[in-house]
Amino acid sequence: MRGAHMRGPHMRGACMNIRMRIARAMVALTVGLAGPAAHAAWPDKPVRLVVSSGAGGTADILARALAEKLGAALGQPFIVENKPGAGGHLGASQVARAKPDGYVFLVSGSPTHSVGPHLYKNLTYDPMSDVPPVAMVAVAPNMLVVNADLPVKSVGELVALARQRPGELTYSSAGRGTSGHLAGAMLQSMAHIRIKHVPYNTGPEAVTAVLAGNVSMTFFTLPGVLPQVQAGKLRALAVTSRERTSLAPSVPTVAEEGYPDFEALAWYGLFAPRGTPPEVVSRLGAEVARIVREPDMQARLTQLGTEPHYLDAAQLEAFVAVESPKWKALIDTLPETE
Repeated sequence: MRGAHMRGPHMRGACMNIRMRIARAMVALTVGLAGPAAHAAWPDKPVRLVVSSGAGGTADILARALAEKLGAALGQPFIVENKPGAGGHLGASQVARAKPDGYVFLVSGSPTHSVGPHLYKNLTYDPMSDVPPVAMVAVAPNMLVVNADLPVKSVGELVALARQRPGELTYSSAGRGTSGHLAGAMLQSMAHIRIKHVPYNTGPEAVTAVLAGNVSMTFFTLPGVLPQVQAGKLRALAVTSRERTSLAPSVPTVAEEGYPDFEALAWYGLFAPRGTPPEVVSRLGAEVARIVREPDMQARLTQLGTEPHYLDAAQLEAFVAVESPKWKALIDTLPETE
């Protein structure tokens, strides 16, 4: 009994020491496993910006301007990759399948997120769910331009010619669902005319087709067509915004030309694969907000023919919730082949 009585306190002390050592070991293991991840700085390697349209278009130029600023601010290269095709959905679907680790984002906008779900019935992903918003960056009107040999100098004359030659006139775009495509569809709907849509893979191809006389006209963002307008190779008839643009103040709006409800804007933003860490999305959105407010970036966006317009992820989601039904109503009136 005496031996047992003497051993009790020592055994209890030994057990307590063992439990303390085990606890310290578990804490050390937890810190060792979680510490680097918890304290890892994002980004710690290059970040990819996948552009859903071709090189030389507005989204591409905007992405490269953003990439330069983001790289300088965050200390890692932001690399632009062009993945055009299927009205932007080739690039968007690639990002939807990407690992959501904060190192790949999509630069796109209205074609993939406001319009595409209503035009493409067999999409393998849901744009707003699988590639949700990070931030809106800018909005932009298109300019309606025609081949210089087409005998029209106004929207009214164009509509009259289309009625005289039903089904003969054509217009190009950078693909189904792009703002240029839908601007043409909107004019047809409001003016009760028929102009054949000819989609191309990229915006520059669509403009080249008008220059070559392969199609009659196109609706395209200003920087892609203004030099040809100024050189007399294309003729500008109107812009698709509610107000005239300062880049071409002498060119009227379609609304001024007799269609007061006409407005067809492109918009551009950043999107991330579903599951991207929210702290990364928040950090990137905050950097974009700061960059868009910088005077030199605002000047670059204006020269690009766009208007700086920042919305955070929640605001952009709300914007799409309003914008999407508008385009659905128009798309539902299009022929199946359009």
